[in-house]
Amino acid sequence: MKQPRLKQLRPVIQLFSIVVIIQCVAIDRIYAEKRKSKENLFEKVSTPVALFFRSPYSKADVIDSDLVFDSETMVDVTVSGVVTDQEGQPIPGVTVSIPGTGIGTATDLDGNYSITVPEGSTLVFSFIGFESQSIEINNQTEINVSLSEDVASLDEVVVVGYGSVNRENLTSAVSSLNEEDFVAGTVSPLMAIQGKVPGLSIQSTNGADPNSGVSIQLRGVNSVNASQGPLIVIDGVPGGDINTVVKEDIASIEVLRDASGAAIYGTRASGGVILITTKSALAGKLSVSYTGELFAETVRRYNEPLGRDRFLEEGLGDDLGHNTDWFDEVTNDVPISYRNVISLSGGVEEAKIRATISNRSATGLAIGAQRDETQARINTDFTLFDGFLRITNNLSYSERQSEFSNNDIFRMALQLNPTETPYDPTEAHGLNVWTGGYDWYNPVADIRLRTDQRKYSYLLNTTSFLFNLSDNLSLTARYSMNNDDNYGTYWRSAQHKTSLDEGVAGYASHSYGESKDNTFETFLTYDQIFGLHTLNAVGGYSFQEFNGQGFSANNSDFAVDGIEENDLGTGRFLAEGRAGLGSYKNPRVRLMAYFARLNYSFDNRYLITASLRREGSSKFAEGNRWGNFPAISIGWNIHNEPFMQWQTWFTNLKFRAGYGETGNEGFAPGVATRMYGPDTWWLMNGEWRRTYGVSHNQNTDLKWETKKEYNIGIDFAILDGNISGRFDVFQRDVDDLIYDISVPQPPAIHDKTTMNVGVLRNTGWEAELTWNAVDNTDFRYVTTVIGSAYKSELVSLWGNQTFWDRKSFPAPGSPGNAVRLFPGEPIGRFFVWEHAGFTETGNWMLRGSDGEVFDVTERTKTNEDKKFIGNAIPKLILAWNNQFTIGKFDLNAYFRGWSGHDIFNMPNFYYGIPLESRNVLVENFEEQRHITGEKELSDYWIEDGDFLKLDVLSIGYTFNFQGNRGNRHVKGLRVYATGQNLLVLTNYSGLNPEVNINGLDPGFEERATYPQTRTFMFGVQANF
Repeated sequence: MKQPRLKQLRPVIQLFSIVVIIQCVAIDRIYAEKRKSKENLFEKVSTPVALFFRSPYSKADVIDSDLVFDSETMVDVTVSGVVTDQEGQPIPGVTVSIPGTGIGTATDLDGNYSITVPEGSTLVFSFIGFESQSIEINNQTEINVSLSEDVASLDEVVVVGYGSVNRENLTSAVSSLNEEDFVAGTVSPLMAIQGKVPGLSIQSTNGADPNSGVSIQLRGVNSVNASQGPLIVIDGVPGGDINTVVKEDIASIEVLRDASGAAIYGTRASGGVILITTKSALAGKLSVSYTGELFAETVRRYNEPLGRDRFLEEGLGDDLGHNTDWFDEVTNDVPISYRNVISLSGGVEEAKIRATISNRSATGLAIGAQRDETQARINTDFTLFDGFLRITNNLSYSERQSEFSNNDIFRMALQLNPTETPYDPTEAHGLNVWTGGYDWYNPVADIRLRTDQRKYSYLLNTTSFLFNLSDNLSLTARYSMNNDDNYGTYWRSAQHKTSLDEGVAGYASHSYGESKDNTFETFLTYDQIFGLHTLNAVGGYSFQEFNGQGFSANNSDFAVDGIEENDLGTGRFLAEGRAGLGSYKNPRVRLMAYFARLNYSFDNRYLITASLRREGSSKFAEGNRWGNFPAISIGWNIHNEPFMQWQTWFTNLKFRAGYGETGNEGFAPGVATRMYGPDTWWLMNGEWRRTYGVSHNQNTDLKWETKKEYNIGIDFAILDGNISGRFDVFQRDVDDLIYDISVPQPPAIHDKTTMNVGVLRNTGWEAELTWNAVDNTDFRYVTTVIGSAYKSELVSLWGNQTFWDRKSFPAPGSPGNAVRLFPGEPIGRFFVWEHAGFTETGNWMLRGSDGEVFDVTERTKTNEDKKFIGNAIPKLILAWNNQFTIGKFDLNAYFRGWSGHDIFNMPNFYYGIPLESRNVLVENFEEQRHITGEKELSDYWIEDGDFLKLDVLSIGYTFNFQGNRGNRHVKGLRVYATGQNLLVLTNYSGLNPEVNINGLDPGFEERATYPQTRTFMFGVQANF
């Protein structure tokens, strides 16, 4: 009798459920579109979000309008908690439900929720833009959840010059990375993206030395005179130092790989652009995050010489009665380093702040190498006048103290007699100091009897004003101040070899340098959607000014050795007028530019972007100061075409093509204008007097070096986006190359003049493929392969210049130059003699220009006999990343490799042939012991450099504090361990097949090379 009444109620229940679900979806969309204040967020939803659901676990009849539950109903429990993001910020509007049932609720303004569910259920937490998370209740009454952003599900916004654009509307070649993409275990942000960006080569300039710099090159050689590296832009300010930003502060890194995207930055974007956006302050309760990491290094490979017994057996030197492992003497056993990072964020919507402070201490493998640094950043965000004005200020300060070792100590450790000792107990300092001789000294005494220190400080402050003039129009005004100071001291004991050889009682010096850059930019941004048309326009003005100055002073012959560098004036050279004193002040350089860009989209199918930057530089003479740098690119979203709607294979398919021009004025100021400065010394009336004269040969016709680049690309995603990728091909021509050319004297005052001399060309391809192989609750596997290749070629040279010889090998002997830049030849080829064997007595045999083989002891070799041989540039540069998530464990295996490149093994060249009283390499001794006479600069020393490296292996575990009341203040905790440079597969006999391939002299393993190390890191990340 009661059943019909239940049927009457069902439509009402269903309607109520639909209304509530619509409200929850509205909340999700509001939060995803605009992170407005909590109050504003929920003003858009006027009705309550409390839900009414019918439990499927109950058997119910309706009796007199009441629901009556029978004895088969399961026991219900009430579960509550808070849902936050990875930064610890609460997320309102998160759906908390049991799949397949009507049971659910949503989090409130503070991310809190409370829900009554059947015992033993599994809760699912879901929200647009975040990865869903399933958690079994297991008798818990409190479950706190931290959701991770689901990047793949977002309409990804990519930062470009002076704005941002949805990736679907992007028409140029741009790579975008966030914190999750960084290489595990790295410290430098640049090394954190090594191998992650197609075509971007990032290499340490000195191995694992803590004071090593980083060499960057994008898409091959960009100039023969200026820096090869891309322009670094930090929070919109061009010219920043990426090493002053800690990884934990970085929200995203975008790399503008082609000129159609980089042209809006004009003159300094010839090498590409790297845009770094730091994390913004977030409103909400105070959140704190901490990262602590401990590093330990071990030697993976070093240039090992013969041991004592073998050295004596081969008769390579006298027995001096000791057994010394020189490599062990010049290295620390297991160098330990650490870093700590603490970040705080919080505030209200109208006033927010994020602050970070970090410190790092790094000890190098080489004795005497140390680096200590402290970095701090404060980002503030204020909104005034109901959103009309937004003021942001990003202040960062970095201070670094470096103690430098000397790479030559590894070369000494290789060649020294192992029966010699570095110590002498009869000396007060306890060291054995050898005097006299060439290229021969005690490396332990060299480091301990001197100090070489430098302190760096870097300050960058950027203040931005954003005026929202209307719904479609905004004005941005930005000013930044960049101060970069360095102060160095050097001291050499009176007992140091150099002091003893020069006959002076010690040496000390001080030096100081500073550079100050000021940047002001203002631009208007207009956005409009009308019908099927989407328009974005930017137009603005930029002004930059660069200043630099410094001084140096040195003195020698101190009465007391212990004074060191602390009292420079006490040296006797000052009283004798022989102390050194100098200063400099760079000419002020100014850049002024006007720029504009237009983005247009029709029906999200047909895209076009056009930009122009007109820029002037004070480095050029009048008449040549201004340059125009245009760019245009188009895109076609093929997957949005009506004829593609029937298919289910492609979820994304886009064609892109672009052209752009960028400039380069990366030469010393003053070469295009007449400047005067200190010249030579002349003896006048018995006194040496300094004269002043013209500093450079003036060239008023010098004009901009211009890069013109074409790019064609395709983006795709198939199988519901589980497989996605990009492919680009490019050609860039650099016209009017700027270089110093030898000129006759007279009429020129100096022997070189800076001129426009030729054309350089780069061609290549880049590819990226990602496969979401497995994606479920308990197991996830994502793999990405990135590949690229390029060719750089000097197309032509003008005037009296026909080639450039480079890479001169140092003594002993007179090896000559191993690189020649020649029109029509790719950069990276070795210019050496062709090896043709050895005579029976071990003499070198070479092949001449006429094809005839000759004995070098019977015929003089000439430069005309040299040939272009091999190539240092890989034919394939590969990176392969594998990410696994198994429950609470995460595992990352990262491989990198190069194929099709050659290496000139300089350590083998200098230390692979037996010579009297000098040690030799174990690796090459047997094979080369028959060689007699002086080494020859030939292809005998060139080896195949192919390698595959397990670059990083990382494993982590994330603790679950859900329901643990004792840790209610800890929102997240992860511990992890990482190994770097663990395994290298190669046939190369030297230290490291990953030699420098950037610049004009690629492919050489230097003779004084920092040993290869493995790094083991243990870390912890916590959010409070």
